[in-house]
Amino acid sequence: MLLAGSCELFLRSLPALTNVDPSRPAEIATTLTGFTPRSESGETLTAPAIDSVNTFDAPTTVAPKAAQVKVDGNRLTLTLAPKPVTVVGVRP
Repeated sequence: MLLAGSCELFLRSLPALTNVDPSRPAEIATTLTGFTPRSESGETLTAPAIDSVNTFDAPTTVAPKAAQVKVDGNRLTLTLAPKPVTVVGVRP
């Protein structure tokens, strides 16, 4: 499994995660440090194929969907579907 990601530490939230495997989901688990999370949210931008695009005839082929993010104490877990970009918000 290969993952690409980034994190904006100033905001203590919003890591953008990409599962580069086009056929298998990726389980993510991490420990958050430096603050106690009070709420979490996630949004995934996904499509049927890795090279899908929106057109005038099909404007929602690539569309955001809610991502299931769980925080238990300071442990964050989520499952990334194949080939999406997922943004996770964790509010202190």
